[in-house]
Amino acid sequence: MIKATLALGSALATLGAAACSTPAPPPPQTANHVPPAHTRQHVVPSVESEVGALDSGKVQDVFDKAGEALKQCYSRGVGSIGFMAGEIRFSVRVSEDGSTKYVFVKDSTLGDRTTEACMLGILKSQTWPRPQGGKEGNAETSFEFQPGDEERPPVEWAEGRMGDAYKKARTALAKCRKDAGAGPMKATLYVETDGKALGVGVSGADAKSEEAASCVVELLKGVNFASPGSYAAKVTVQIE
Repeated sequence: MIKATLALGSALATLGAAACSTPAPPPPQTANHVPPAHTRQHVVPSVESEVGALDSGKVQDVFDKAGEALKQCYSRGVGSIGFMAGEIRFSVRVSEDGSTKYVFVKDSTLGDRTTEACMLGILKSQTWPRPQGGKEGNAETSFEFQPGDEERPPVEWAEGRMGDAYKKARTALAKCRKDAGAGPMKATLYVETDGKALGVGVSGADAKSEEAASCVVELLKGVNFASPGSYAAKVTVQIE
């Protein structure tokens, strides 16, 4: 209370002195005077990762569960192409709720799109573990299929022996891929002794390859290839 009174008295004395004398001009600003800077608060948004992790054990359980149905797809394919064999690799994009967003054939030497499409349908219907730490997840695996011992395997063929008609078709094949916006692709074919494609399988580096698959298969089944000789042949070609 004493301090407050002294402060008030001092203020009144100063006010009286100011009334009786000419006010002094304010001191000039020095060159070093810097006005206070405006402060701005930076807000960092919370970002969720696009791709999260999937429990590998649970993913394997889903693939194992689908295995029997995939074998049935293969068995039906062998009914049309008795010597069909090869390895197929799938890439699955899993949605946040565990459903399949999309699945595509990343690599395949089976040589039959009908069989590949059957397998894609099986995996599309599966429920996967939910991604952790991201909105979506990726799952991949490979399956290998071999025919019975009674089937004679086709002759391994080279792209350079497929004939002039195939060489002319290469530009159209590239257009199939480019129109779909797909990356590098490849096709595996079984060519009969008369030069006709008995089966055509398709795979690619990304999901866009599925959009180009029908175009590739239709085009290759319409090509009159050179005859591979006395036995059917199997060949894999790049589509770039």
